Amino acid sequence: MSEVVRLPAVKRIEGHGHISLFLDDNGRVQDAHFDITEFRGFEKMLLGRMVWEMPLITSRICGVCPVSHHVAAVKAVDAMYEVKIPRPARLLREVLHLGAFTQDHALHFFFLAGPDFLTGDGKSSTDILGVVQGSPELALKAIGLRKTGQRIVELVGGRASHPVAAIPGGMSRALAPEARDEILASVREGFPEALAAAEIARQATRRLMEANPTYGASGMPMMAQLGPEEAFDLYEGQILVAAPDGSVIERFDARGYADHIGERVLPNSYAKAPYLLSLGPEKGSYRVGPLPRINMTASMPGPHSSELLDSFRSDLGRPVNALLAYNWARMIELVACYERLTTLLEDDEIVSDDVRVKVERGPGSGTAAIEAPRGTLVHHYEADDVGRVTKADLVVATTHNTSSLDGAVRDAALGLDGEEATDKTTIRRMEIGIRAHDPCLSCATHEFGRMPLSVSIVNAAGEVLDVRGAV
Repeated sequence: MSEVVRLPAVKRIEGHGHISLFLDDNGRVQDAHFDITEFRGFEKMLLGRMVWEMPLITSRICGVCPVSHHVAAVKAVDAMYEVKIPRPARLLREVLHLGAFTQDHALHFFFLAGPDFLTGDGKSSTDILGVVQGSPELALKAIGLRKTGQRIVELVGGRASHPVAAIPGGMSRALAPEARDEILASVREGFPEALAAAEIARQATRRLMEANPTYGASGMPMMAQLGPEEAFDLYEGQILVAAPDGSVIERFDARGYADHIGERVLPNSYAKAPYLLSLGPEKGSYRVGPLPRINMTASMPGPHSSELLDSFRSDLGRPVNALLAYNWARMIELVACYERLTTLLEDDEIVSDDVRVKVERGPGSGTAAIEAPRGTLVHHYEADDVGRVTKADLVVATTHNTSSLDGAVRDAALGLDGEEATDKTTIRRMEIGIRAHDPCLSCATHEFGRMPLSVSIVNAAGEVLDVRGAV
């Protein structure tokens, strides 16, 4: 008789999810899924609200990546009304975005993924306290890198979390010269720590890949938004899709995303599963995030990140499909962010008072994309004559990665018997693969068609008395 085994909730990720293993009649794993079990439904919550509220409301989707939604939303509203913001506002928005990127990457690498591989000699810890005890200097690096990014968000975004400064037409306020000087000094001071983090990531990645040479190594298409001539650019550009061999197979602007990306509902998860329309739902799954960006980019924003990119490709090849390389790619991006921040902050126009233009309300449709820490983030809004939202569609990075997350689980467990699939070694491998993506499950859950949400009423004996809601 077939059986479903549900493992305890996966730890050290943002949000709530668990692994389900499906055993055949012989007790061997015939399928496996990473189930995203929390429900948010922000796309429905946004309907009827005024479009200029979108940057504030959507930043509440997640406490880990609020800036990503804040910036993507305001860019989509600007696109709706065909607004060209002043250059100083453009500079400030990118600084805000990069500040969030640095603290987010540091958080994931050291606090969430780090206990898997930072305690030395291949040992694993269950939380950041193990890293602190095993290597206090690493903990100090982590705190310093996070603090720098958080301070940038506070000074530029108006709040340390859930920023308020980006508004349709630009920014609500200019950056004071003394604030610019403080940020620039902290970026310069923290740059050696970013370089050290990239080296730690290189060593950790090599250890993990040597210990798990075939795990998560199968290829799938990749997606990233890149700048002109495929330059590394986290703020704007054109969306590219590459085949597993690295060749570019699609290019499109964010406003055309619906002509290239389809979404299907999964029976086991509150996350949708996007796919490339050109390949169809069965073969069109793809991957986003630091690894695709590093695989696909042609150039980096500074000399140190360029050297790190060359080292990454020299050591691992191009493209790299192994999931365990995500964290090395993530720390190369951290260095790239520091270099780009330095360039932006050294531009004196960033302290100009010319930071906004007037925006008239009205009907329209607007779409924008940015590269969030976990990958490509798309916001799309439609509004009526008074600017009230009539449609909202958010395609977030973790949603793009839904099929890749499932693959990480299957690759570790498929074909094993129930006992092998639930031992500590296999579970750890599955969790490392999941955490490599840095999934943000609060962002990933949406309403689509009929809400697959139900409530079961169970008595003290464990008997289901009633099921209410959609089933």
